[in-house]
Amino acid sequence: MKNYKMLPELIRVKNKSSKKIPQVSVIIPTRNESKRITPCIESMKAQSYPNLEIIIVDDSTDNTVEVIKNIVKNDKRFRIIKEKNLEGGWVGKPHAMQQGSKEAKGEWLLLIDADTEHDPDLIASSVKHATQKKLDMLSILSELVCKSFWEKIIQPIPTGLLIFISPLGKVNDPESKTAFALGPYILIKRSVFNKIGGYERIRGKIADDVEMAKLLKESGFRIGLARAHNMMKLRMYEKFKDIWEGWSKNIFLGLVQKREIKAKGKQILILLIGLFVVFDMVVLPFTAVILSLFAVFLLKITFWWLILDASIIIWLFSILAQFIVHKKYYIGKPIFSPLYFIGGIITMGIFLNSAIKTLSGRGVKWKGRTYTNGKSN
Repeated sequence: MKNYKMLPELIRVKNKSSKKIPQVSVIIPTRNESKRITPCIESMKAQSYPNLEIIIVDDSTDNTVEVIKNIVKNDKRFRIIKEKNLEGGWVGKPHAMQQGSKEAKGEWLLLIDADTEHDPDLIASSVKHATQKKLDMLSILSELVCKSFWEKIIQPIPTGLLIFISPLGKVNDPESKTAFALGPYILIKRSVFNKIGGYERIRGKIADDVEMAKLLKESGFRIGLARAHNMMKLRMYEKFKDIWEGWSKNIFLGLVQKREIKAKGKQILILLIGLFVVFDMVVLPFTAVILSLFAVFLLKITFWWLILDASIIIWLFSILAQFIVHKKYYIGKPIFSPLYFIGGIITMGIFLNSAIKTLSGRGVKWKGRTYTNGKSN
């Protein structure tokens, strides 16, 4: 919580001035996003920032392009380009972003995901913040939107743990080696992007956002992280199948890549630690209550009443802690925190599934592509 409070909050700026301001090139990779692309494109179209171009790099087999064209109409700020076939060693998103960057003309590149929705003043506010702080790259924390039942009980678990265990407060310190970024929104100077070779050196990384932040900081550039929950919404996955497959792609492979762990033994250790952390923080308190109830009412063990009372108190404190943390971080619907133990069990299943498919070399499937360690096809 302390790390979170150390992050600056993005201040709203309305920039409709005709004075010369740096051009921003927004790059959006799309792949079969026809059912969820509308909020993103509409919010980009409504941006108050006057010097803007939006480049959509599409590799869809559905009608995503038609949906976009119906929204964009004659707005000349938008361009749609067809993504080229994946080259050896490249992961889908970095490949699309790299191609889009070659078409960009702006002084700043804004790399965003198709499942985001932006306040009209977000780009203006971001550019102002990055300029004032003399940053080379800026990423932001947004509100995680959860609408379906499965989103509400699963999404807060991996997302909350990821943010909670990351030393976010050190990201803005140029003297610290800590680097972190969130892929749905990365604003970076084009000159800096080109100096590091764009995504070339991290072409096969699943956690490309964190890897890019690390690359910049190691190269001596300044990166920043800010809170902007009231200015951007992110809805990652909608259905249970998407949640399972999406996190299976990211959660284990991204973890071992980020820590550059190549030995199978150490990767298995990471799996065991990950399972233990989720179980200990989310599942264990409720499990203790169930075991205590079983001992008291079925086995008739009298002294377990004390353990039952203690277990219930610990579980309630656990629910309260999760409610406070997720409300503070704008993660999902905290009112569902009593059911997070279900999400914890499912998250453990996702983590195990991700690890098995990664370690076996079979890879995980996502949007028609199979992701293995270092490539997609």
